[in-house]
Amino acid sequence: MTAPVIKVLPGNPLPPAGSAFVDDFSSYPTGAVLPVVAPERYGLLRTGGNWQKITVEEAFAPDGRLDKAARMEGGYGEGFLTTGAEDWTDYRVSFRLKTLEACCTHSHIRARLFLNGAGSRALEFFIGWDPINGVGLYKLARDQRFLLLQRRELNPTANAVLRDRNWHDFVFELRGDGTVRVFVDRREVVNWKDPDYNRGGFGIGPAGVTFQLDDLKVERL
Repeated sequence: MTAPVIKVLPGNPLPPAGSAFVDDFSSYPTGAVLPVVAPERYGLLRTGGNWQKITVEEAFAPDGRLDKAARMEGGYGEGFLTTGAEDWTDYRVSFRLKTLEACCTHSHIRARLFLNGAGSRALEFFIGWDPINGVGLYKLARDQRFLLLQRRELNPTANAVLRDRNWHDFVFELRGDGTVRVFVDRREVVNWKDPDYNRGGFGIGPAGVTFQLDDLKVERL
């Protein structure tokens, strides 16, 4: 049997207008590595070492039912689970996320927006503790990093996401004119328009955090 080819971006198309790609991870066997069992849906961007800590495990839903979720864990900046293709634009990604453990003061969760095929150019959203502190947005080009936005007043929101061990709702809206909007528990935390980034896939990864991801949904705007 040929081993699956794991790409930085899997190249899956956006769902047609009026439909959505939805994954609650219940169809995968417990312990499965997502980019291995579903390479047509998920890719893997490694930014440190041979990181591949994206597995399916049993998890409790908000109402206490026993369910499944994707478990992601890693040290500082080791990698991202990705979905999409370079031509994705005008789309919305939503999911639920629950932090199981945040090891350190620098622990944070990050999402990369508008990835090119190699993963070297992106806008990177972050939510976490000091020195990351609150919510913000970086602009990346290979090994260069520029801070576009930092909202320290949202530190209570970041602390809740990283500490309370409850499910939190995340929504990312990515538009062809370069507008990025991010919502946490229905509250808008980022609204940014960038001249250089207007299309590409999506990635999410841990940094000194272990979290569960569930009810992933991708749809056109």
